[in-house]
Amino acid sequence: MQSKIERAIEVLRQQGHTVRPYNREGTFWFEIDGRMLASAQEIGELADRVYSLVELEDLFKKRRAEEQGIN
Repeated sequence: MQSKIERAIEVLRQQGHTVRPYNREGTFWFEIDGRMLASAQEIGELADRVYSLVELEDLFKKRRAEEQGIN
């Protein structure tokens, strides 16, 4: 039985996306298409259809802006 994260990664790859694990400052992320990072929780929620890939990208952009102090 696959975990939610494994299922989400498999679906993304079937759709032609690249997904790789990424360690950023001691926190585990998933890099999608070399342009965005998603947490394990976010990937799990993608599997549960809480988020779409577009919504994950929006979350990533918002998180990045907050980290850079851009409102």
